[in-house]
Amino acid sequence: MAPRATRIVKMSLLRKGFVEEEAKGHRKLRLQVGGEKSNIHTFYSHGAKECDDFILGRMAKHLGLSRAQLDDLIDCPLSAEAYVEMLKKRGNL
Repeated sequence: MAPRATRIVKMSLLRKGFVEEEAKGHRKLRLQVGGEKSNIHTFYSHGAKECDDFILGRMAKHLGLSRAQLDDLIDCPLSAEAYVEMLKKRGNL
């Protein structure tokens, strides 16, 4: 799969209910549900211009998604509401 621009990945997740946090020299995106921070989070590099397939695979794992589902979350076929429901059904939220 092709690399994706880090800023696109970040902005897509922010629109889906994630909030940005500092985390020991890295950036963390944490899912916020109903105004409350959840335990669902991932990291991204603020210096890298692109996320390669390895990084996207790690992000997908952190978020409880397959690589294809992460693409859907970024590209919008998977809505924030559907993602939260998926996490609840699995007992992750």
